[in-house]
Amino acid sequence: MIAELTILGSNSATPTKTRNPSAQLLQLNEESILIDCGEGTQKRLIVNRINYQKISTIFISHLHGDHFLGLMGLANTMSLNGRKKTLRIIAPEGLKKLFTLFQETSKAHQTFDIDFIELTPEIKTTIETKKFLVKAIPVSHRIPCFAFKFLQKPQERSLNITKCNELGIPINEYSLIKNGADITLMDGTVILNNELSYDPPNPISYGYVTDTLFRPDLAQEFHQCHTLYHEATYLHNLLDRAIHTHHSTAIQAAEFAKKASVNQLLIGHFSSRYNSTDGHLDEAKSVFLNTAIATENETFEIS
Repeated sequence: MIAELTILGSNSATPTKTRNPSAQLLQLNEESILIDCGEGTQKRLIVNRINYQKISTIFISHLHGDHFLGLMGLANTMSLNGRKKTLRIIAPEGLKKLFTLFQETSKAHQTFDIDFIELTPEIKTTIETKKFLVKAIPVSHRIPCFAFKFLQKPQERSLNITKCNELGIPINEYSLIKNGADITLMDGTVILNNELSYDPPNPISYGYVTDTLFRPDLAQEFHQCHTLYHEATYLHNLLDRAIHTHHSTAIQAAEFAKKASVNQLLIGHFSSRYNSTDGHLDEAKSVFLNTAIATENETFEIS
């Protein structure tokens, strides 16, 4: 099974001619999850031919504008186009109040319910979606901010149909086998589950770490994630600037990925001072070779 991650925005505080504020879409089968929602996200969803009405959940890392200012516009468009399905929004405390004020002052016509789950500062929380268990992990920014680890829920085992047919196991017991049960035959013989089924594939895992001081102590939370996105706002010659603004450098992002033993690193949230991200890629690859730029409008496979 493969999840797809589409990069919708990879810049930091302000947009540039070629990059937009933070937003990503994570898709696994029929579940679509939006991660952050910077200004203009709905337009980039349209450009990428993504049906925004299928988004079930939105995770907001923190309440700086470049991570949530597109939310009101997106929700308004969903309503104008007749959405009925409840939308869940997971965000730090305060966004619900702000969103309610927007609705009240604009008299926005809301055609669907919004289920807000507010994250308490400095408290680790686990949220369940249709396909994932999502851990919200506090990081170190100027305001409460959370990283997210998406771990696919346990999957059913795959049937060894040949063996089941050979032993004459009835179809009504297949669901038990898929859930790990051993089977007792009519003559009392016990057939162990691993003879009747195959292990499910390793669960898909994705880590999203943005807007934070370098926190190597949190690498264990993302241990062996298939893909990790880590902010790399500055090149390392501006380390003092990164520390002052509570951000990370490309080298620090790579050091985090190496310590977490992930498979692939994506870097983004670039400062607008950089026209090119080549320097970020070179710095990160000097520490962690399997690094890629979180290039906007590009889709990465997470398997």
